Amino acid sequence: MHDYMKAMKQQFCQEAGGRHRHEVERLHRQLSQRLDRKNRRLLLHLMDEQEMRLEESSLAAFTSGFRSAVGLARELSQEKPYSFDKAGQRINPTCAASKIAPHKQRKDSERRSERR
Repeated sequence: MHDYMKAMKQQFCQEAGGRHRHEVERLHRQLSQRLDRKNRRLLLHLMDEQEMRLEESSLAAFTSGFRSAVGLARELSQEKPYSFDKAGQRINPTCAASKIAPHKQRKDSERRSERR
């Protein structure tokens, strides 16, 4: 499943952060030139760890989104399409008025009778 999701991600996701990646590589080269051999290895290890964590989190986000989409598609395919005509659920003034709190309905009816 993991390999399948990696392949799907490569197929459908564009490489994000190309400009940032170049900047990180440039800074890495500058820092690497200033360090001795032992510290260059440490820097290389740090960069590898960062890249691995970034790839893992990116894949996890893609997998989560993919699973949500599949679940939503499955849920929608099992339901019958909703129709206002069939359900008789068209909004009309009498229906909307029935949802008003009872004390407000009383005040409204009192106002109407006062106007007459």
